[in-house]
Amino acid sequence: MKKIFFILFFAIVIFSCNNTTTPSTQATQNNIDSTQEEKTTTFFPVTSFLKSQLIALDSVPFTPLMYTIVNDKTDSVWLKKEQLKTILAPFFSFNIDTTNLIQYFKETKFNDQTLNAITLTYEPSGQIPDTLQIRGWNVYIDPTSGNVRSLYIEKEFKENGQSYTQQLIWTTDKSAKIITILNQPDGNAKLLKEQKIIWDDNQ
Repeated sequence: MKKIFFILFFAIVIFSCNNTTTPSTQATQNNIDSTQEEKTTTFFPVTSFLKSQLIALDSVPFTPLMYTIVNDKTDSVWLKKEQLKTILAPFFSFNIDTTNLIQYFKETKFNDQTLNAITLTYEPSGQIPDTLQIRGWNVYIDPTSGNVRSLYIEKEFKENGQSYTQQLIWTTDKSAKIITILNQPDGNAKLLKEQKIIWDDNQ
């Protein structure tokens, strides 16, 4: 009889020990998983994507056409592909990826029913150094195909003592639009120029 009680007691002790350590082990595993998730946070590689678009543009059998609007007056001109790269160069002066921007920006992801697109929005998470011209960007992804539909990038810079904002709206495989704005001392913004470049004959 004593042997039976001893066996039952021993079994209860073993079961209790196993029960006690399980939550602790699970919590530790959760912390590890959480740490791994934080380490693997990445931003969409915008600059790499734009560079791949320029490479693809070299094979497009269509000469880029640029419309420029200044003071409600529109002019148009055909561009050589090398000229297009020069015009877009200001948006390649910085590299948009995880390595250099994750400490300054945060990513918000949501399904925009209005645009029928998965939107990745990148906004400042704190103070941005004056040397960093980029101020924010959006990536719009087709929810069905998973392909990037368009990009929006905003940058600020100073030139000759004046402050400017430039916006790039990039439509994948089709066009790019650059808007240049003068930030006036009184807080008002003055639209200086719009440039729309098309390399898709269906546009």
